Amino acid sequence: MVKNKIQQADSILLVSHEDTQGITLVDDSGKEISLPNLIIGHKPNYKIFKERLLINNQEKDTLIKILQRPFNDSEVEVGKCFMPHHTIFIFKNGKTSYIDICFTCLGFETSDDLKRLYAFDRQKWTELEEYFVKLDFKYKLKSD
Repeated sequence: MVKNKIQQADSILLVSHEDTQGITLVDDSGKEISLPNLIIGHKPNYKIFKERLLINNQEKDTLIKILQRPFNDSEVEVGKCFMPHHTIFIFKNGKTSYIDICFTCLGFETSDDLKRLYAFDRQKWTELEEYFVKLDFKYKLKSD
């Protein structure tokens, strides 16, 4: 499913981004801070992007290989922070699909059409983060 989406996409955009809605932050007085949405009107919220890269076909193939790896761990490990700062956007015929990624707690959320994407094992998490680093992403990664 993800393989076909990526192969048939008009374009794939990798981004790093600021904190988004769904995370609860409070200021020094205890008041909740309003955060922006990742998606506005079915389109990415470009205003919150820190870094972005449209990937080429070779980079698409690498991404597919990473995401298609079979799950090899004995259990799914996910932390509780879920503060995603990286997203894979998939564009096709004016529609936007996405995988929003938190490398800190090893969690992700997807657009409804990618909900069948299964949990990532440790190796996939490592490869995916290294993929972003290799493409010169720095925000909220190992190199940051």
